Amino acid sequence: MSTRMIKGHRSARLAKIENQNNRQVTFSKCRNCVFKKANELSVMTDAEVGIIVCPQGSKPYSFGHADVHETINKYVGEERPSSPSSATIDDKYVQKFRKVNSRELKTRLNSLQDQLDFELNLKSKLKKMNKNVESQQEWFKGPIKNMNYTEASMLKEGLENLLLKVKNYGTERCYGYENGKWK
Repeated sequence: MSTRMIKGHRSARLAKIENQNNRQVTFSKCRNCVFKKANELSVMTDAEVGIIVCPQGSKPYSFGHADVHETINKYVGEERPSSPSSATIDDKYVQKFRKVNSRELKTRLNSLQDQLDFELNLKSKLKKMNKNVESQQEWFKGPIKNMNYTEASMLKEGLENLLLKVKNYGTERCYGYENGKWK
């Protein structure tokens, strides 16, 4: 965490702001200041300025003097005019930018592909588990004669629990149940 003195301001600690609302407010203020300075630079020096700011999880913001799309396309896009004095230097930086950008995109693609593979594998396992559970729950739909002792015991216990719930339900609503009959 570095601390630096800003002219006319108190010293600011440079660190990530943890509170989301404070981070958003600070981002908006700083973004406006950067765009204002870029505009001043463009007006005072007649420079072409193009800035793109991409906050985490939000839409990108851009500033360009005169137009951000024209400025970016002029130096990065296919419409770039050749400049004999700085062609090799500019091309070198553009190529580095493209390599870094493509590496980041490949890394992100691989990460997303791994996540997709994991999710598909999990989906397959869950489908198998669901089929097993469904097949285990279907045993009581067949004839009682075909049940084994364990299945018959489970059915008996389930029916006894159901009967108890029905009796409690009736008792709570002032119905009487004696000798197998409701009163």
